[in-house]
Amino acid sequence: MRLNSAICLALMFNISAFGAIFGDGDAQNGIEDQRQLAPRKILQSVGTIYCDGALRGTATHVSMPSIAQSNATSIILTAAHVIYRKNTGILFETCVYRPQGRRLGSIDFVKISAHNFEPQSNDKIQQATQDIVFIALKKKLRGSGLILQAKEDADNELQLIGYNQTQDNISVSDDCREFFSEKFANNLLLLHNCDAGRGASGGPILDPTSGSVIAVHGGTLVIRSGNNQPLNIMQGAIPDPEALINQGRNIDSDIIARLKRFTAYPAKNSQH
Repeated sequence: MRLNSAICLALMFNISAFGAIFGDGDAQNGIEDQRQLAPRKILQSVGTIYCDGALRGTATHVSMPSIAQSNATSIILTAAHVIYRKNTGILFETCVYRPQGRRLGSIDFVKISAHNFEPQSNDKIQQATQDIVFIALKKKLRGSGLILQAKEDADNELQLIGYNQTQDNISVSDDCREFFSEKFANNLLLLHNCDAGRGASGGPILDPTSGSVIAVHGGTLVIRSGNNQPLNIMQGAIPDPEALINQGRNIDSDIIARLKRFTAYPAKNSQH
């Protein structure tokens, strides 16, 4: 990718089909998407979010061993931008969670956790650091959910679980890893090359060893020239941590503390 003095920084959200697909999927050249259906053990804790009649992203049923489990509700975790209209920055009117992506059995939202995400911010890296939210559901989900774990050490091996538009399922992107960048440096973000297309926003990034959620996929950071080239050139692109790379918001002690507060006081710690 050739850069010039007119470069600009933008965050491409998957909800608008701007997510990069790295690795083996390259629709332009007829290369089959090799992502596989997520294992049942993980799939039972992941689902999709539908807002105002369309799929907007992926979410995870989460759990913390130290938090008492409610008998009336469950908590899901996703990227904040999936519940906002991109053009206006206004919350969608009606959103539901679909466990395992199934069209039947949709569950209404009850409360949304307080957050600092600004849908129309021009500072895209700062925006990405706030792109995370907890949601309380109207109905109790089966299973205990996936555990959140603060990311500590650099680990080259990652997994991303997210909706796969090509296969119309929730799939796993294996054999991806963390990247480090000077241009996109931020200790709240995890830069990665996991395959991620439309609908994968909000999907959990896992540590394959522990199976814990260590980040939430948000989108793609890209430095591009101002010539407004078609965005589908990103399909099958080669990751470059200084120009084109996927990002997720790290799970850290602050995010875990937010979950504890929201679980304890969901009615007081919420936004609509």
